[in-house]
Order: sequence, then C-alpha cells, then structure tokens
Amino acid sequence: MINLSKYRIIDLSHELFPSEQKVDGHQRHGKPFYGERSIDLQEFFHSQDDSRMHFIQSQTHNGTHVEAPYKYSETGADVASIPLDTYIGEAATCDFTGKQGQPITVRDFQQAGVGTGDIVLAWGPPKGTSESPYITTETIDWLIKTRIKALGTENVLLSPPDTDPDQRPTNDARILLSGIGLIDAPTGLAQISKPRVFFIG
Repeated sequence: MINLSKYRIIDLSHELFPSEQKVDGHQRHGKPFYGERSIDLQEFFHSQDDSRMHFIQSQTHNGTHVEAPYKYSETGADVASIPLDTYIGEAATCDFTGKQGQPITVRDFQQAGVGTGDIVLAWGPPKGTSESPYITTETIDWLIKTRIKALGTENVLLSPPDTDPDQRPTNDARILLSGIGLIDAPTGLAQISKPRVFFIG
C-alpha cells in the first residue's frame, strides 16, 4: 500500500461554480471558468426514495480537465480509451516564473530533469503580473521526440504569442496526436516545492 502520510497532497483543480435550479424554484447563477457556458444543474427528487439528484448539462472543455487525441481526430483515442497511466505517475516540475514573456527552450526542460516517460508540470508568473512565457515549436518537437507521458501548464503558452491562430495543426493538437496527454488548466502548480512529484490526474 502507498503510505500517504509521507506526502503533502495538493489539489490542482479549479473550483467550478455551477448554475443551479433548485426544486423550490430558487435559481443560483454560476460562472464558467473555461469554455462558453457554465455547468447547469437542475435539482429534483428521485421518485423511489426522495433522494436529491441533479440533471447536469455542460461542455467537456470546462474547468481543470485532461485531453485525449479524439479532440482532434475522429479515429483518435478518447479519454476512456487511453492507457490508465497516461495521467498518473512521476512528474518533473518546471518553474518558469522568471521567464516573463520569454521563450521556454529545450535546455530549460533538460535543466529541469525532464526525460522519457515523465509527466511534465510547468508554470509561469501569476496571471496579470506579466506576460506568460511560451514553449517554442522546437521545444514542442523535443518533448514529442523525448516521449514524455503528459504535459500540464499554468500561465505558460503552448505556442509563441505571434503564432497565426489559423495555423494547423496547433501545438496542442500535435502533442495529443503524438500520444502525449494534455492536462488542461491546472491551478496552483506554484505550491509545488520539489523537483519531482507523484501526479494523479
């Protein structure tokens, strides 16, 4: 068994605020973190035992979540079909808060100890304090060639800021279609204080 008393557990998920229609008619308004709409809940009582339940309506691109190749390819694996360990395992942590608006290079990831089979967690300076650093196309190529397992970023751009938005395929598509998982919108990565951690997503 894993002895969790040896570890500090850090929750990296954004808190979601759903809209909720209560059975008494009261409406609570939510707010989306990601995507075009919030999560909508409609409360009801289950007829067999009067237990409280909800109908849920949302989109999958909402809050902190993981991605799979199906996002960009009809024949790609969906989240339920990818290997279970894609989002579980040892992670290299990469603090890029000092690279304000600057490129993140292959050397930066090498110096952070990133290697084959790693989950990579990278973060930049807090939003609103400066420009986010960005991963160069050459660096994305290196991450794919190195065969990392998954990549999660906070306040780090996956492409240079001047990249043509109509350019295809995008870097996130290239990562996913190469078999590397993406951890979208983690929050609180700066709480991590060790160069390597165990990640569960």
